[in-house]
Amino acid sequence: MSPEVMFKQNHGVAADYFAVGVIAYECIMGRRPYLGRSRKEIRDAILLKQAQIKDRDIPSGYTKEAADFVNRCLKR
Repeated sequence: MSPEVMFKQNHGVAADYFAVGVIAYECIMGRRPYLGRSRKEIRDAILLKQAQIKDRDIPSGYTKEAADFVNRCLKR
């Protein structure tokens, strides 16, 4: 869930891109971009951390362009 949606602010297409980025990150990396034991911890992680796929962490079989797409979607 994007920060705008969490705080019930006006949001548009950017919130959808964020959601697509989270799903794509999970597909490529095999894990969630934001971790926590509770909803509050996950919310805090979303607010405090800019998730991204670094070039050195791209799994084999995926391109730099795929990682760039994810990073652009997750950018706030």
